[in-house]
Amino acid sequence: MRQHSSRTSYLHRFSGRLLLLVLLAIAATALLLVRPRAEETLSASSEAEGEPRRRTSTYRNRAILPPSASSGLRKPASPLTVGDVYDTEGNALAGATVIATTFEIAGNIPSTARSAKSDERGRFELSLPDGTYQLKADLAGYGPTNAVAHSGDTVSLVLSRSGVITGRVLDERKEPVRRFTIDVLSAIPDDVPAPPPLWSKAFDSPDGSFRIDQLPPWDVIIKATAEELAPAFSEALSVEASDTAAVELSLSRGCLLSGRVEDQNGTPLPGVFVDAEARLGVGSLSELTMRSAADVQQTRTEDDGTFRLDHVPTGDVRVRAYDGSHAVTTVTVAISDCGKLEPVKVVMSSGGSIRGVARRDDGTPISDARLTLLARSIGFVTVTTDAEGRFLVDDLPAGMTRIELREGSRATMVSVNLKEGETVNRDISLFGKGTGEVRGRVTAGNKPLAGIQLMIATNRGRQRGFERHAPVTDQDGTFRVPSVAAGDYVVTATSVAVGRAIRVDEGSVATVNLDVTPRPASEDTD
Repeated sequence: MRQHSSRTSYLHRFSGRLLLLVLLAIAATALLLVRPRAEETLSASSEAEGEPRRRTSTYRNRAILPPSASSGLRKPASPLTVGDVYDTEGNALAGATVIATTFEIAGNIPSTARSAKSDERGRFELSLPDGTYQLKADLAGYGPTNAVAHSGDTVSLVLSRSGVITGRVLDERKEPVRRFTIDVLSAIPDDVPAPPPLWSKAFDSPDGSFRIDQLPPWDVIIKATAEELAPAFSEALSVEASDTAAVELSLSRGCLLSGRVEDQNGTPLPGVFVDAEARLGVGSLSELTMRSAADVQQTRTEDDGTFRLDHVPTGDVRVRAYDGSHAVTTVTVAISDCGKLEPVKVVMSSGGSIRGVARRDDGTPISDARLTLLARSIGFVTVTTDAEGRFLVDDLPAGMTRIELREGSRATMVSVNLKEGETVNRDISLFGKGTGEVRGRVTAGNKPLAGIQLMIATNRGRQRGFERHAPVTDQDGTFRVPSVAAGDYVVTATSVAVGRAIRVDEGSVATVNLDVTPRPASEDTD
C-alpha cells in the first residue's frame, strides 16, 4: 500500500500503466493541454444587420426541472447498450452491477439512469434513451471501473481483483460516528463532467469501523459523510490486490455558508438550485467533487433569494447555482475560518452561446449529426444539427467547453472558450481519411475479449482539434480500423489501464495487441 503526504506529489509517483491511464483519460475527455484557437465571436447585441437571429437553442438546462418534467424531455426510443463483464483473466463475471449515470440534477451531480446485473455469461443490457452516459461496473472483491458510452454502444468492462481498506470514522471528540457513508473517489480534471463514486456504501457501525473491498488499481481518495457533519477526505491511497490499508477519518461540524442569488439587476431569485463542490489540494488533477446526492451541500433559494448550506468543509469551495433562465453560475469561496465567513453573493450569468456547422472532411454539412458538449457545470449535453448541419447552443456558462462530433466510430473534439454575452462561431469537421490501418487483438492471457471498446486517439493541433476512433473488438478479440491518416496515436482499451503509443504511416499497417492481465509491479516503469 502507498499513502502519499500530498495530493499533488502522488501524481508524479504513478506506475507507468497508471500514468498512461490518466493521460489517456485527459486526452479522451478534454484536450486539456491544447489551447483552443481564437474563435470568431459576435456580441449578442451586434450580429450582422439583416441576418435573422436564430435563437432556438437545442439545449435546455434541465437541472431545475422536477423528475417528471425532466424525463418528459427524453425520447422513448431506447436502443440497447450491451456488453460483457470480464475479470483480468478473461473469465465472465456473473452478478456484476452495471449502472448508467447521467446529469438530471446538475452538471456536477451524476444521477442513475438505469442499472442491470450481468447474467451467468457475464452479459448485460441497458435500455438507455438517446444520450451520453457513464457506465460503472462493480462486484464484491473486484475493483470497479468506469467507461463513457452512448446509447446503443457495445461496451464490455473489465474488473480487476481488489485490495482492501479498513478504517474508522470519528467526530471532533475522537468518538466513533455510528451512521455514515463511505465513497471511493478518483481524482479528475476540474473542467470535465464529474464521475459517480467508484464505490459507495452506508454504514451503521457502533465503533465507526468500515471495510472496502472494491478498489481500482489506481490511486483513490476515501470520503466520509454523516448527518450534521462536514465531509472528510483521506490522502491519496493506492492498494495492491493482495494488500490491506488502514485509514482514519475525522468529521467536523464544518461551516455555515449562506448567501443570496440575484439577477444582474439585483433582483432576488427564488427557487434556484444551489450546491457546493470542494476543491481538494492544488492542481486540476486533484480536484474532486462533493457530488453525492445524499450530501447536505444542496439547497434551493428562499423567496428573497437567500440560501444556506450547512456543514461545508474548509478550503476552496465552488458554489454553483442553476435555474431555467440563466447559464449555470459558479462562485469560488476560500473558507479558512468559519467565524469570519461572509455571505456569498451569486449574480446569475446570461452565459454565452456556440453556433456553427458540422461538416465532413470535404466540407459538406452533416444533417442530423450528433454533437456532445462536455463541461463540469452541464455534464454531458447531446444536441443534433438541422438539415443544413447547423447547430446553436445557448445558456452555456463562460469558460472552457468541449464539443465532440461523432459519426460511426470516428469522432472529432474541439475546445471552445465561451465568454459572457458573446456568441462563438465554431464549425467542427471530421478529419480526412488516410491509407494507413490499425489492427490488433485484446486478450486476457490467452482468452480473447469481445466487445472491448478501444480509443485510438491523436492530437491534430490547436486549430484542428482532437481525433479519435472507437472500434469494438469482435468475438475473437480482434479489431481493425482502415483508412487511418498518418500520425502518432495512443491506443487504449477503455475501462482498463492498458495502452500503447504507435506510429501510423500512409499505406502501412500498425499492429497493436493488448493484454489486460496485470503485470507484476517489478515490470512497471516509472
